[in-house]
Amino acid sequence: MKRSIFYLDDEPICVQVFGEMFGNEYDVQTATTLTEAREKLAARPSDIIISDQRMPEIEGTAFLREVAAMYPSSFRMMLTGGTLMGDVIREISDGTVNLFLAKPWMEEEMRQALERASASFELRNKARQVANDDDAKPGGLS
Repeated sequence: MKRSIFYLDDEPICVQVFGEMFGNEYDVQTATTLTEAREKLAARPSDIIISDQRMPEIEGTAFLREVAAMYPSSFRMMLTGGTLMGDVIREISDGTVNLFLAKPWMEEEMRQALERASASFELRNKARQVANDDDAKPGGLS
């Protein structure tokens, strides 16, 4: 089964190119507005969620905070061309953002980032399953 990816960016060309580059390898959903993003994610949550930082309706960090609360098992990536590193470090350290990638991104670096995100998502879910299995066993952790 293909890993699902959601990408929010207010620049239509960015989401179009992303879909064309990665649509055969991944189950890709995209949005260019906050409303569209919320509706699509509510209808079909994704494993990996990517957001641009600078958008007119909402900053990517705020969107990813919202996503983290609603879909805590998702792997969250932020793309930006101009965020202060202090902001990025804060969001990474509190778990809101799992991976940061600078814009404009090159196909190969995005491909590598998606591979890392996919592997991390898989490992976290396996760990979560093991923890849930241990909790379900008689005498397991509670």
